[in-house]
Amino acid sequence: MKKGLFLLTFAILFFLSSNGGVSAAENRASQFPTKSEIEALNQELQELVIEANERLAHGEKNIEVTSENLKLVFNEEDLEVPSTLNKSQLNSLNAAAASKIGSKSYQAYVTNTAGFNFTHAVSGVFSWNGDLLTAVSASADLTGLMYDKSSTTTKEGLDGTIGKNAKVARVTSKGTFKALKFFVTYHTTIVIDIYAPTESYRIIDARINT
Repeated sequence: MKKGLFLLTFAILFFLSSNGGVSAAENRASQFPTKSEIEALNQELQELVIEANERLAHGEKNIEVTSENLKLVFNEEDLEVPSTLNKSQLNSLNAAAASKIGSKSYQAYVTNTAGFNFTHAVSGVFSWNGDLLTAVSASADLTGLMYDKSSTTTKEGLDGTIGKNAKVARVTSKGTFKALKFFVTYHTTIVIDIYAPTESYRIIDARINT
């Protein structure tokens, strides 16, 4: 009798602990955005991109636009004349020419604030001499505690070669966030065009996909 009672008690405890584990797992799984939720997020994101580009076009340098579930941020900072020009070269330039030489640092990032959130950021420096881009750098930084993360970031001249004759460059950064235990994967894309003639940039694409 005691043995039977022990086995019954063990079975009940095992069932309760297993059920609690399932409930906890289900609760964690519910924190990952679904495909339909991602589609809704993308609609929000496109509206944020339009707003950010309008503010960039009006000369704003540090921009943060938000919706219920997303944040899109752009920051820039003027830098000193690129180190490729030494003091003697700089002194030999007249004021008008020197004013057309410069560098800016930039950073853009998208954060999903729904459920288990993640952030995809891309940053770098672009330099120009007159209407030509002399250099463009770009790197990505992905964060998200619940995900395995990887990224690829490229840059290219759209109308020539950066450092030679390109006036416009494109930075493309793609990120992947995987929650392997829950069979969930999200893909993010940020595309930025950089313009030497106007010393500016704009967001071409910002997207989250499953």
